[in-house]
Amino acid sequence: KDGQSVGQPEEASPEEQPDEASAEEERPEDQEEEEEEAVAAAYLDELPEPLLLRVLAALPAAELVQACRLVCLRWKELVDGAPLWLLKCQQEGLVPEGGAEEERDHWQQFYFLSKRRRNLLRNPCGEEDLEGWCDVEHGGDGWRVEELPGDSGVEFTHDESVKKYFASSFEWCRKAQIIDLQAEGYWEELLDTTQPAIVVKDWYSGRSDAGCLYELTVKLLSEHEDVLAEFSSGQVAVPQDSDGGGWMEISHTFTDYGPGVRFVRFEHRGQDSVYWKGWFGARVTNSSVWVEP
Repeated sequence: KDGQSVGQPEEASPEEQPDEASAEEERPEDQEEEEEEAVAAAYLDELPEPLLLRVLAALPAAELVQACRLVCLRWKELVDGAPLWLLKCQQEGLVPEGGAEEERDHWQQFYFLSKRRRNLLRNPCGEEDLEGWCDVEHGGDGWRVEELPGDSGVEFTHDESVKKYFASSFEWCRKAQIIDLQAEGYWEELLDTTQPAIVVKDWYSGRSDAGCLYELTVKLLSEHEDVLAEFSSGQVAVPQDSDGGGWMEISHTFTDYGPGVRFVRFEHRGQDSVYWKGWFGARVTNSSVWVEP
């Protein structure tokens, strides 16, 4: 009996058999998933370029640059190329259908800048009193938010959504905002290499019963807040009865400002020129800073 039993292989115990069986069952499922992914990838790879571009254009922009361009060399070339981003711009209404590819070299940058395009200043019309503004200087009786058109003023006809304005007093009233461009979504390479246009605008007005003074100063600052470019309107005198107290726009566009810009400092100030108690100084509203595509 002992001789017969020595040569016989031992059978696996009942407790061990289910584990092996389950492992064998798992392998085909993993293989099936891999095969399905391989088939899908092969199918997409065989698509003609115009069709593949349309498939890619339907995906979110972040997925295209963070994931899709890593799939293979062909996809990388498509994601880095102009036709895909021109198509996305057309599909999302950023440019008219049929826009010529030759009109712009960097459609990817144009797309991202267009999607981010907005007024970077907070509370430009005083809807939240002085929220968002810093370095506030209350000369005389200080800043006051008033409803349009205000005493001896006119309506703001350039934008019906503007309902309020900031009124200054008999000594200089000043306020500013500092915009962190990287925090707003503009990356270093874009700011240093492309140097997109930075457009600043402000609206100011006097009263029909008192003259006033107004001034705008905008600075482009480095990481350490060194001044790299600057615009100043100088003191603008608005005489009494000037245009019946109408609103005037002042604007400036920064271009070719060089590498290193990380912040925009927007500052304006106003006062009256008759030194009357109250709020007879320059009025400001609808201020804006835009990064243009």
